[in-house]
Amino acid sequence: MSGKSITVFLGPQHPGAPGNVAFKLLVDGERVLDIELIPGFLHRGFEKMMEYRRWDMDLVMSPRICVEDPDHVELTFTHALEQIYGIEPPEKAKYLRVIIAEFSRLASHLLWLMHFAGPIAARYAVSWAIAAREEVLKWFDYITGHRIYHHYIFPGGVRWDIPKDFREYTLKVVKRIKPLIKDIEKGFFKHPVFIKRARDLGRLKASDAIRLGATGPTLRGSGVAYDLRKALKYDAYGEIDFEIPKGEYGDSYDRAMVRLREMYISLEIIEQAVKKMPLEGPYRWRLPISIPQGEGIGRVESARGEFIAHIVSAPKNPMGKPLSPYRIKFRGPTMAHLTTVLKHIVVHEEITVADLPVLIGSFDPCPPDIDR
Repeated sequence: MSGKSITVFLGPQHPGAPGNVAFKLLVDGERVLDIELIPGFLHRGFEKMMEYRRWDMDLVMSPRICVEDPDHVELTFTHALEQIYGIEPPEKAKYLRVIIAEFSRLASHLLWLMHFAGPIAARYAVSWAIAAREEVLKWFDYITGHRIYHHYIFPGGVRWDIPKDFREYTLKVVKRIKPLIKDIEKGFFKHPVFIKRARDLGRLKASDAIRLGATGPTLRGSGVAYDLRKALKYDAYGEIDFEIPKGEYGDSYDRAMVRLREMYISLEIIEQAVKKMPLEGPYRWRLPISIPQGEGIGRVESARGEFIAHIVSAPKNPMGKPLSPYRIKFRGPTMAHLTTVLKHIVVHEEITVADLPVLIGSFDPCPPDIDR
């Protein structure tokens, strides 16, 4: 090192920045000595706005917290509300939630690949990911009437019943997506340029990942086989058999390969859920708009890691409205990945400015879930 370190800024308007955040870098030549997250470019105050609205309005607002993976935010919000109401959804709805959540995970991972492959100059992978994700979005439009925000998961079950050809159509979509992911695997994940850029970059030991608050594919990439779908067995996940992929070295390559394997696993889970789901029976219990007094916590395994919703219901909210939650608090996985985890790697490893887009991208951050 030359000893002449300077401060520079990366983002928010930079092709290597992961969206609506910036980073303050301390650099010496090309070496990054320290990094600090600068959030706040997309602060919308969702949690506070939810105190002014009824819970059914809040449910519609919640997916905006992470547009890349909206259904898991709906799901954790719904789980927290169902704790307060003291109900469980019908069996049919439990399987439908699993299918929706796994399609959301798949769409999120494909969107991650679109942003991740660009800085490595792999534009062809972006095109493949768009083609595969389009199949998922068309399925969402067919089932829910919406492509991005679906508002389908609902306290007490799901909002609408399924079409008559739901099983056949869903299995056809799975069949169309599988070969596209195989093309992506062969053309991008096994390409020597990608392997050279990602292997041995940003290594994170299992003990450090746990200590620093990593969850999801970032945690599993470090070799920790922990997944809330297995640990909590929420909805119908306890009735479905699937593996938990994990890495060996805990580097950017392992984190990427965990997401690739999860795409295949999501398709396997969808196939199982579609075949096991009862086609007849209720899909939702009716709930009163007035929310009972109480407290609920929802935890789900989102595409990026553990997502938590904490809802407190009181006779009246801070504005004196009886039908609104008293307090709502969300916790997403992105904050820890872009603060404690990222800083630990930069301080303990020789990271260059050119490495940052690959390193940051390997965490698949969703900046909006920081600026709630």
